[in-house]
This record gives sequence, structure tokens and C-alpha cells, in this order.
Amino acid sequence: MNFIKLPQLVDRRGKLKSKGTYSKRTTSITHRVWHHSLTKKNLAGSTAESFAVYHVNTLGWPGVGYTFIIEPKNVINTPNGKRARIVYAHDIDRRTYHVGNSNQFSLGICVAGDYRYDTMDDATLASIAELHTALVKDGIGKFDKAHNEMPGYSWKACCEYNYRDAFDWKGSKNPTKPAPAPDVYIIQEGDTLWSIAHKDGTGGVQVEDLIKANPGIVPEKLKIGQKINFGNAKDTIVQPDDTKETGTSNSGDEIIKSIQKMLNSRYKTGLIVDGYNGPKTKSALVMALQTELNKQFNKGLVVDGKWGAKTKATIVTVQKGAKGNLTWILQAALYLEGFNPGSLDSIFEKDTESALYKFQKARGISADKKAGKGTFTELFTA
Repeated sequence: MNFIKLPQLVDRRGKLKSKGTYSKRTTSITHRVWHHSLTKKNLAGSTAESFAVYHVNTLGWPGVGYTFIIEPKNVINTPNGKRARIVYAHDIDRRTYHVGNSNQFSLGICVAGDYRYDTMDDATLASIAELHTALVKDGIGKFDKAHNEMPGYSWKACCEYNYRDAFDWKGSKNPTKPAPAPDVYIIQEGDTLWSIAHKDGTGGVQVEDLIKANPGIVPEKLKIGQKINFGNAKDTIVQPDDTKETGTSNSGDEIIKSIQKMLNSRYKTGLIVDGYNGPKTKSALVMALQTELNKQFNKGLVVDGKWGAKTKATIVTVQKGAKGNLTWILQAALYLEGFNPGSLDSIFEKDTESALYKFQKARGISADKKAGKGTFTELFTA
């Protein structure tokens, strides 16, 4: 196989987090399907190892959902120049979960990064091109599609990078943009409420919203063909770019609006109150955290809204029983990440503890129900 010979490829088959095995394909591969991870490309969590932990622990899948993962943060010097590392995660003949009912004939390729905001670098583009060329030579697949170009997934904000620019694409250079989320979604193979909601495509939709919109649903026992009503959950979707923070929208999540209003009134952050979660809202929340650390603990931080080593080093642990502005910041950050702490009342009680625990489990960090350096780092860098 030509792809095996790529100098930037590392074979991690059987070495990543798993819980069982994927079944073998019963048909040949016809589609190479391109994804992105919706995690910032340079962060610690943008690796095959982290994706495997999330897919197994949170989504309940047998292993990571992609056959290949391209990691921009891990650059390898090759005879042809710098290349983003390519992780070979599963045998080609394994039917991994990544495009529902199309898994059988589709090969999953994920480029780590959140390309609503990240930019594609040359080392990553080169790895995309070289992997594509090798797969074509090996006769693996005939067509290239983005996740949102596959049946049933037109509403997915994936992938947001232009993979077509990386190789000799025969057709339009403009990838299909995500369609509005459907009123009713039909469950496909591998789907869970956690993969339908929040980070894996629909942005701000939360699992709790989907449960409320579907009375009697059993999240752990979804069946292929089952209909899910997006209902009120549809109103919380984060758009695939940051235009909703420019004041162009009249809708949005009311709780996010309340968070933005509080950030403006308490910390003078100057946010547009639009109810959409984006980088400006997260940056304003970091400013609030920096302000409180300075005010309460004399940390001497520069209040710039940027998460960095100095801010991380000054974090104090917030845990059950705590009250005040730091607890409110934690609650707001959890909500923005899709984990509802109940009332944002600045009191760390059981609902906040439950949301925190679920977040920690989902991100594969120490699930001690306490918000320390690791938890705040995940909240403000993912």
C-alpha cells in the first residue's frame, strides 16, 4: 500500500483507546469522507489519542471514528519538507463510525482543528494532498466528500476547510456550506445524543435540550431509524462562523444572552448580546476570570482575555460549597461548552457538580468534581 510508505504516517492500530472492535466492511470503499474535529488545532486535545478517548468514553463507540487523523500540531520533517503527522488508526477494512448509514462504504479522514477559526497551514495541506494521492493509487475510494455532503448530514458544520484545494479536484472549488439543522433528524449508525449535539457538528445544541424536546427518549438506547425532534434545541445552534457576534441576528440562546449581558455589566466587555457562543464570548469570560483572580487573590494578571501559562498558573480550585463570581464564571463556561449546570446562581451545588463531572468525563480529564487548572484549561482552550 502506498499510504503506508508515507514518511509522516505513524501506525497506531490497536494502540488507541478502545472498547471492543469495529466490524468488517461487507462492501468496498467508494467514498473518502473528510472531517475536522472542532477542537483548536494547536491544543493538547487535538490528537488521535484524545479523539479516541472522547469517542469511546463519551459517545460509547468501539474506538476512534476515523481511519486516518491528520495532526497539525505534530509536524514531522520528511525528505519532502515539513508535514503534519498522519495517524493510521484502524485497518482499512473496518467499518468505523463517522457518517452514520454510509459507514459501510466510507473511509473517515479527520484533520484536527476547528476551521471555523483556525487556518490551514502548508504542512497540513501537504499531508492532505499526499494521503489523497496515495489512497487514489491504492484504489481506496472513488469519490471525495465532506461530512456535510453525505446523506443526512447536510446540517453539519464539517468540514470547514477546503480539502479540495489540497489536491487536483475535478469540480467546484467551493465546499458545500452547512444547511439549517432539520426539524426532525433520523438516527443513523453510530449516532448518539452526544454526537448530534454540541461539538460534533451542531454547535450550541445541548444534550439536555434534545432530551427536553423528546420526552421519554432513552439517550443510551437510540435505534437506527428513530426520529429525533430538534424542537426548541434547534434555537441554540452555534453558527459555523462568528458572524452571529456582529449583531446581525435577532435570535439566539436566551441563557447565553444573559451571560453576555452579565459580562458587559460586571466586566465592561462590550459584547454584542446575540445569544450565540463564539470566540468573543469565550474571550470575555477569560477576561472575567482574570479580573476576579486579580481582585480576590492579587494575582497581577494582564486582563487581555487570552488563556495562557500565566493565567493557568494562578488558577484556584473551585469546588462544591463555593459561592461568588468564580463559581458563576465556571457555571457560564460549562453552559457554553454544552453542560448545563442548572441555574447560573453563583452557588456551587449538586447541579453544577453534576455538569462539571460530565464535562470532565467527556474530556478525559480527572473527574474529581473540582474545577482546577486542568478543568479551566479545557473550558477555555477547547
